[in-house]
Order: sequence, then structure tokens, then C-alpha cells
Amino acid sequence: MNYFDKDPQYLFRIDNRPVEIEDLNDIDQSSEEIVIYGKTKGIDLLASFSHLKKLWICSVNQQEFDQILSQVNPEMLSVYNMRVENLSLLSTLSNLQTLSLEWNTKASSLWDVSKNTYLNALSIEGFSKIRDIEPLMQGNKIEYLNLQGDQNNTLKIQTLEPLKYLQQLKYLGLSFIKVEDESLKPISYLKGLKVLAISNQFPTEEYAKLSVDLPETKCSKFAAYERLHQAISGMNIMVVGKRKPNLNLQKDAEKVKKYENQFKELQKAYKKVNKIG
Repeated sequence: MNYFDKDPQYLFRIDNRPVEIEDLNDIDQSSEEIVIYGKTKGIDLLASFSHLKKLWICSVNQQEFDQILSQVNPEMLSVYNMRVENLSLLSTLSNLQTLSLEWNTKASSLWDVSKNTYLNALSIEGFSKIRDIEPLMQGNKIEYLNLQGDQNNTLKIQTLEPLKYLQQLKYLGLSFIKVEDESLKPISYLKGLKVLAISNQFPTEEYAKLSVDLPETKCSKFAAYERLHQAISGMNIMVVGKRKPNLNLQKDAEKVKKYENQFKELQKAYKKVNKIG
């Protein structure tokens, strides 16, 4: 599958799921797709669902999470609204290909991703306590990766360094994210990256350098400004770079030109440094 032109809405069928199940006793055990809650009755029957391939879990605590994952081995798993500190049981899912984890304020560390040998699409969203993404460097088959905070809780991590090992990556999403070293350099190693969907939270220089390193990658931040989908107080473009302003493309033409020239100069200077090096 070409993950680089998909998004979580498509991959994890957020709005196209089976009906939520209140009691597993009422469901055909040959079902391949089910949606359950942590409080769904008959959870101990999950091991009998031998054909289960896609599983959605909503509102689950640690005990419920462990009970569920100890009985299943799906190809696709989506977990929403987690109160789960220990994620280690995810490493037991040897069939897992597609994984979405959303909204967990308990976990401060990830799991042993190297055990998920078939994992090729991963979305982690709303994990407010995660600071280190080093385990992801073992996900050498991951083609699609989305790391995202939210408007109230930015994802704060130390560095993107582990990402440079994901040489199969085709799509990378980074939004509502704050990286301590403010460097996008690790992404420059991903020569096969088709799409970079990234928020405007890094220095302008980082975007300019990366645009030189990854000329074949599609990214809206590889230019001096990005058009806004909808004008905000009359402003219809966002200047690329942390703390840069929103402007009106027509009314602020001189300022826009200045930012365009600055971005081109940054690219030119970086190309010169690369040539010398």
C-alpha cells in the first residue's frame, strides 16, 4: 500500500468502523472486525475470535488493556482514550501491521517496537508524557509514521534522531510537537520520504536546509510561506518558521518578498556549505 498519500482517517477508518459491541456473547466469533470498550462484557471470550484481523478499543485502563491484548493478535489495532502507563504488551502482537494509539496521559515510555516485525503504519497522538522516541528506531519496516500532540498538550521530545534509521519511511507527520534540540537534520537521511506533513514549530533555517536535502519530498514548509486554508483576521498566508507572522499576500507584498528572499538565501548558503563539504 502507498501509505505516503493516505492519512489516519483513511488508514484507521475513524468514521467507518463496525458498531460498538456491548457484550461479546452476542457476537459471531468468526468476526474479522470488532469495536469494543474496556467495559464491554465478555472480554474473556476474545481469545475465541480466531479470525479477528481489525480491532478498535475505546476508553480502556491498564487492567482492561492487558486483558484484551493478552488474547488477541490482530493485523490492525486502534486504541482511543487510554489510561495505560505500561505499553509493553504491544510487543507481543507479532501480526500487527497498522497501529493507532490516541490520547494517553499515563505512559512516559514506548514499547519494544522491534518485536512488531510487520508494523508498517504507526500513529501516536496525544501522549503528553512521552519525551523519548528511541524505540521507534527499531521499526525498520515502518512506511507511515504520524507523531502528534494536541492544542492543549504539545508533544515534547528531546530529539528526532531515532527517525533517521527509518529508511523505509514514505510519509512522516509531525504536528503540535516541540523538539528540544530544534533540529530537523535527522529527517534529511530519509531520502525515500515522499511526504512530510509538519507544523510550523521549527526555525526557518531548519526548513530551508531540509528542502535542499530532500528535493523530491513534498512539504508545504519547503518555501517562504504557506497559504492558509482559511483567512484569519484578513491574513491569508503563514510565513514559514517558528515565531514568524501571518500576513496578507496582497497587502503585505513587500514583507512577503523580503521573506521569500531570505528563504532563498538560506537555501543558497546551505547548498554552498554542502558543496564545500
